[in-house]
Amino acid sequence: MTKKVVSIIGSGRTGSTLLMLILGSHPECFALGEISKLYRYYKKKQALCGICLGTCSFWEQQFTKTELDRLTAVLGKTRLNPLIPLQLEKKVREIFHLDGVFNAYSSIFEKLSKTVLIDSSKEVDWVKERYKAKEFTAGKIQNYLIHMVRDGRATMSSKLRITPGLTATEFSHQWAKRIKETNEFFDKFPSERKMVIRYEKFITENQETLQSLCQLLQIKYVPEMAQYWKHDHHPIAGNTGTRSLILKYRNEEATAVQNQVQQRQGNYYDNMGLKLKLDLRWKNELSSEKLEVFQRIAGEFNKPFEWNK
Repeated sequence: MTKKVVSIIGSGRTGSTLLMLILGSHPECFALGEISKLYRYYKKKQALCGICLGTCSFWEQQFTKTELDRLTAVLGKTRLNPLIPLQLEKKVREIFHLDGVFNAYSSIFEKLSKTVLIDSSKEVDWVKERYKAKEFTAGKIQNYLIHMVRDGRATMSSKLRITPGLTATEFSHQWAKRIKETNEFFDKFPSERKMVIRYEKFITENQETLQSLCQLLQIKYVPEMAQYWKHDHHPIAGNTGTRSLILKYRNEEATAVQNQVQQRQGNYYDNMGLKLKLDLRWKNELSSEKLEVFQRIAGEFNKPFEWNK
């Protein structure tokens, strides 16, 4: 069966971690998380997995140190050999057909019995760069795009909640730019391998949305995938609130994660339980002044995403 990589793109704070984990709970799928951050975490010797509380049974046990060194170097676009410029090494390896090391997703597939990888890195430039690899250009892996969208007002409320000092004006300009770039890339991508997923409908019409996604990816719909907290995951980074629910279900101590969630979100995740819940806190959190700023700067881009129910 053809291997597939699903790239979730769009703005942050849209529910991409939740979507990634639910898709990653399908028997044929694996949730990579925000693999664009793997290089940074590895070089800083931070925990790679956002779920495992100690040594990760996937990233740090399935890969040797040499393999991780190479994988993170490729993802970070840094030298594989400190003495050889990266572009030179690429050319030499291509001549001798030893350039497979630059196919990052293929390297990960080798460690798995899965056929679909879910990458929630979201950055369009990151996705564009990855799609230049031979694993895609030679047709060895099929690429799929999911544009995860959410009412920009909700996204702003969520972002301001966790980012001290960020203003409504700054956010609105950043968000509008991000949406414009994402739309331009998404519009040019083959229609048979892409889908827009709206956060609000993903929550309120979850079964129907997942059935459509499985049809797009040509995999069988499995209802149990919605219970993402029951499945084994090893994602890089991702929303701390969503990850804290998995740890709570497992009755595992995660003081650092829980403290961060408490500081940013108060008791919201403590009270919501494990069932999917539509987060509309923005309606009570955003002042009329902030809403006016957002509407003036980004309202045009937000029209397709507005959720006024």
